Amino acid sequence: MNENHPLKNVSSPQPFIWCLVGNIVEERYYGENKEIRRGTKKFSSNAKVYCFPPLWGDGYEEIKVIGRTRSRKSYQTVITSSKYITNWRLKKVYEPYIIKKMRENDGWTDSEKSKEDIELMLKGLPRFTMKVERS
Repeated sequence: MNENHPLKNVSSPQPFIWCLVGNIVEERYYGENKEIRRGTKKFSSNAKVYCFPPLWGDGYEEIKVIGRTRSRKSYQTVITSSKYITNWRLKKVYEPYIIKKMRENDGWTDSEKSKEDIELMLKGLPRFTMKVERS
């Protein structure tokens, strides 16, 4: 690109964001009879989900996530229960679609504050995950 090109001095989009990432549980209880089902209605078991920061004051019980759904296999933004997410972790995310959606919805950024907030959340999140007990 030559020095006089109009895009020469335009800053590129942020290359990554810090993100709270998890996987959908293998199995969960469903209904009054506690039938065991795999994954959730929207997500297959072990599907990776990118979790938004807390958006309302319910103690992070219901959360907004981005993930590849069962039906479309494309990224969708949905609300799901945190009890159906396991393997919580902090990750640098480079996926342009995820970065774009997080930016548009006041999600995580590449800031140290985002990283620190996620690290703090990770101390308490595993207690939310539903455990299926086999007898």
